[in-house]
Amino acid sequence: MAEPNEASRRKILVKLGRDEFLDCFQCLKCTSGCTALKLLELKPHEIMKLVRLGFVNELAASEIIWTCATCLKCVQRCPQKGSPYHVIMALRNLAVEREAKVPEAYLKAVSQILENGLSQTIQKITTRKMETFDRTSLKLPKISAPKESFQAVFFKALEEKQE
Repeated sequence: MAEPNEASRRKILVKLGRDEFLDCFQCLKCTSGCTALKLLELKPHEIMKLVRLGFVNELAASEIIWTCATCLKCVQRCPQKGSPYHVIMALRNLAVEREAKVPEAYLKAVSQILENGLSQTIQKITTRKMETFDRTSLKLPKISAPKESFQAVFFKALEEKQE
């Protein structure tokens, strides 16, 4: 059976650098506006409640935190400025620190960002008339890859986390 852990809760507070999420009064505005609600096993307001109660270790080890679409609607809707987005991101960071299993799709998106600056590959589109277009045929500008300086900073941040 899961048990609350006050030390883990404090660690999340330190990661967030603030404690607004403690002001959550369960108004459900975050949940009612959540774009990934149908995918979530737990609702955003429930994640906030579990973290407040100290069930951080269980959340960091679960797949629940990886289903957030990071649309930031909860940030906009929260009257207390303590949205689940920031808590979920801190839980993801904690999970990575603990070398928990990160979903392959998430790792693929990070890899894509490092390679071409986009979270998805560039795709061709097909119209209703079955005509296929790509960026060149639509006269759209070429998307440039991230600069080496970005990649260097990214990898340096990863190395610092491991030390």
